[in-house]
Amino acid sequence: MPVQTGDLHMLKTLSLSLVVVVTFLAVFAFDKKESTAQAQAAGAAPAAKPKELVLDLGDKVTLKLVQIPAGKFTMGSPEAEKKAAVKEAVAFGIPEKNATDAFKDEVQHEVTISKPFYMGVAHVTVDQFAAFVKDSGYKTDAEKDGWSMGFEIKDGKFDVEKVDGCSWRNPSFDQKGDHPVVQVSWNDAQAFCAWLSKKSGKTVTLPTEAQWEYACRAGTKTAYPWGDNPDDGKGWANCADQSLKKKIPNQEGWSFFSWDDGFAFTSPVGSFKANAFGLHDMIGNAWQWCQDRYGDYEKGAAIDPTGADTGSRRVLRGGSWVNIPWYCRSAYRLRRSPDFRIDLNGFRVAVVSAGVDLP
Repeated sequence: MPVQTGDLHMLKTLSLSLVVVVTFLAVFAFDKKESTAQAQAAGAAPAAKPKELVLDLGDKVTLKLVQIPAGKFTMGSPEAEKKAAVKEAVAFGIPEKNATDAFKDEVQHEVTISKPFYMGVAHVTVDQFAAFVKDSGYKTDAEKDGWSMGFEIKDGKFDVEKVDGCSWRNPSFDQKGDHPVVQVSWNDAQAFCAWLSKKSGKTVTLPTEAQWEYACRAGTKTAYPWGDNPDDGKGWANCADQSLKKKIPNQEGWSFFSWDDGFAFTSPVGSFKANAFGLHDMIGNAWQWCQDRYGDYEKGAAIDPTGADTGSRRVLRGGSWVNIPWYCRSAYRLRRSPDFRIDLNGFRVAVVSAGVDLP
C-alpha cells in the first residue's frame, strides 16, 4: 500500500507495529452577538432558534437534527494557517516537505450551499446505533471480519494494533450510550443512513464535505470554530488535552491542548458548547465520515460540490479525542478506505430537502 500524507501525527507518535495496515501516514469562544454577526457575514441567516427535525429510531430512541441555512463561505485554509500547521508539524519532527505536502489539499475557494439542509446536532450515539442494529440485524465490517484496529496504553504511551473482537460493541475504552459510536466504517455509516431513510421516509445521508465544513464554520473564518488560538478552545471540543496526557505521560512530542476537560477518551455528545448553527462536537470527540470520495477541490467557485468522481478513499473531518491541534482545524481533511474502522471514527447524519422546509 503506498505511503500517503493523510495523518502525520499518528505515524509519528503512536509507535504502530501495524502502521502499514493502518496507513497513518506522513501525509467558537465567541458570544451570541459575535456568532450571529459571523453567520450573517457568511451569507447565512443566524440560527438563534434553528428549525428542528426529530427522527424516531424505535425503542424510545430519537435523533435530533437542526436546519442549516443556505449560504456562501470560503472553504479551505489560507496560506498563513497552513504555514502555522507546517511549523507545528516540523517542531514535532515531521520533515518540512512532508508537512507542507500534507496541507496542500486545503486550497481556498468559494462554495455556495444553495439549499438548506438538516444536520444532526451531534454524532450518532452508541444508543442510536444500537437501535439500528437491533431493528436491522446489521453486522459492522469489524464484526464480520472479527477484528479491528484498537488502542492500548503501554509504558505510558499509545500503541495501535490489530485486536480480535474489537468493534463498536467493544472499543478500546469504556463508553456509555450517549457517547459517539466509534469503530464504524464508511460502509457502516451508509447502512445506518439507508435504514433510517427507509424508517423515517426522509432522505438521510452523510453530509458532503462542503456541507460539513460550512456547518462546522457556522460563519467563522478562523482556523478553529472558536478562533485562531487552539488553546482558546476550552469548553468547545474534546481533543487531545491534559486529561489524555495523564493517561499517556510518556508520549513524546505531542502538542497537547492546554485545558483539561475531564474526558481522556470520548465524551457524552452535547457536553461542549454548540456553534452558531446549534451543532455540538463539530471538532473533536470522533472523526466524522463524509459522503464524498477524497480528491482535489474543484478549481474556482463551486456550487454544492460532491467530491471526486473517482477514487476509493472517503473523507473524514473534525478530529477526535486523540488529536492534537493541526488535525482539529475546520479545514483539515483526512481520508481512509471505506472499510476502515478504529476507535477514533464515528459519524453524524444529514437530511436533504428540496426546499427551505422539511416536514
